[in-house]
Amino acid sequence: MPTGYHDSFYWILLAIAILGLWDFIYHFIADPKKGYALREHDLHFQTGLIFRKHISQPILRIQHIEIKRGPIERKAGLATLQVFSAGGAHHTFYIPGLEHETAIKLRSFILDHTDLTLDE
Repeated sequence: MPTGYHDSFYWILLAIAILGLWDFIYHFIADPKKGYALREHDLHFQTGLIFRKHISQPILRIQHIEIKRGPIERKAGLATLQVFSAGGAHHTFYIPGLEHETAIKLRSFILDHTDLTLDE
């Protein structure tokens, strides 16, 4: 076998290891900076380490909410809350890493929310 293949193989392994380490370090630093706030009239979510992204979705514009749990999330007792807005086929945003009970409470609160301005 030519030695060129062996050299390429080791460079590829090194590149994969460096990218994996970079991804681990990035998520170790960036994941604690994710946050959400459920306020009276909207659901707010922020994410990002270098480029911050803030999303505020009025509760009355939320059309559908899903709780997703993969095998690792089920084992850890976690869930991901996906929020779909009216007029969009894709989810507006998702909140990962919630405790399953918290995700259920958030979902039921949003689904049971009524327009408070109708009483005025």
